[in-house]
Amino acid sequence: MQETIQVLLSLQELDTKIHSLKGELKRLPKEREKRRAAIDGRIVTRDELDGAIQQLALRVKEIDMDTTISRQRMRKLEKGMEETGDQSLVMAYQHELRSLKRDVSQAEEEGLDFVTQSDGFREKCDAITAEVEAEELVFLEFQENMKKEVVEAEAALAKLEAERAAKMKGDLDPNIVSVYERLLISREGIALANLDGRTCQCCWMEVPANLSVRIARGVDLVTCPSCDRILYSATYN
Repeated sequence: MQETIQVLLSLQELDTKIHSLKGELKRLPKEREKRRAAIDGRIVTRDELDGAIQQLALRVKEIDMDTTISRQRMRKLEKGMEETGDQSLVMAYQHELRSLKRDVSQAEEEGLDFVTQSDGFREKCDAITAEVEAEELVFLEFQENMKKEVVEAEAALAKLEAERAAKMKGDLDPNIVSVYERLLISREGIALANLDGRTCQCCWMEVPANLSVRIARGVDLVTCPSCDRILYSATYN
């Protein structure tokens, strides 16, 4: 059994590296997607601001057109007041004139508010544009570095898997291999655990005395009652 444990430990060393490389190969694309999504989100925000600026510009234009029409009407009323001798008509003109002046004043204030909002949105929009341009450069650099890292990781992974395949051609008991492979999956790449005294060094639980005796004898395969990993004594390593 000690020889079997030694083989499993050498496999575990390879599998730890393989697990790490596979994790890195999964992490890098996710990191790229995360960075891309962050930049795209800022672009969406900028486009929304730009859309709001355009809508405000349309409202300001509408207000300008309305106030222009109102001022034209006011000039006609003023001229009508000068030309008519009908006092009741003059009073009607004066009432409409006051109403138009009030509407024009309110419209101009609203227009100024829209211009102020638009300027604020434009400032934010320009700031986001500058940030996005800088982030795009960083993203391109990350993407180029990522391609190199992926190529290197895939080459290292292929080499390790070839070494692993060679080791698996030995005389390992298929049942033990099955247990080992199952634990690799269920325990995130760590199938074996060192037993220090009576404490499992992976889950830190104390195992019964009879199990530590069985491990010391090295006759059969012993697994941790808590984490289910294959236990071995430091003397095996």
